[in-house]
Amino acid sequence: MIWLWLRQLEVRLRALVPFAVAAVAVLVDVLPLLGLGSWGLSPFSTLCVVYFWSLYRPDLFGAPAAFSTGIVYDAVADLPLGLTALTLLLVRQLVIVQQRFFLARSFPVVWCCFLLLVPAVEIARWALISLWWGHAFALQPVLMSLLLTVALYPLASLLLTRVHDAIPHLSHAS
Repeated sequence: MIWLWLRQLEVRLRALVPFAVAAVAVLVDVLPLLGLGSWGLSPFSTLCVVYFWSLYRPDLFGAPAAFSTGIVYDAVADLPLGLTALTLLLVRQLVIVQQRFFLARSFPVVWCCFLLLVPAVEIARWALISLWWGHAFALQPVLMSLLLTVALYPLASLLLTRVHDAIPHLSHAS
C-alpha cells in the first residue's frame, strides 16, 4: 500500500518538473549576464522553455502553468503584471493549435518556426511595455535579446529533451 502511494507521489512530483524548469528559466532571465555590456542583455530563455513544453508536454504544462510562469516573470522583472503572462499564454495556444504540424517535422523546422515566433513575441512585449510607460524604448536591446533567444533554443531544446525523457507519461505511470 505504501509503495503504491510513494509511486503516485513520485509521478505527481515528476509532473511538476516542466513548471519547475520554467521557474528556473525565469530566474535565469532576470539575472544579468556578465560580458554582455552595460545593457545586461540576456536571452528570453523562459520563451524557449514555454515553447518546448507546450509542444512536447502540453499535458503537464497547461495554460495555468504558462500564466503562472508569466506572472512570476513580471513580478520578478518589475514589469506590468500580466504582460508576460499574456504573451506566454498566446505562445502556448499557438503551439498547441499547430502541435500536429510541429511533431511531424524535424528539429530544423521546429527551430525555424521558433525563429518566426520570437520576433513577434519580442516586438509585442516591447510595444506593450512602451505603451505602459508612455515612451518608446530603444529597439537595439530587444533585437539583441531576440538574436540571443534564437541562438539559445537548440541548446535549451537539447537539455529539455533530456529532462523530458526522465518524465514518464502519466498513462504509463499508474
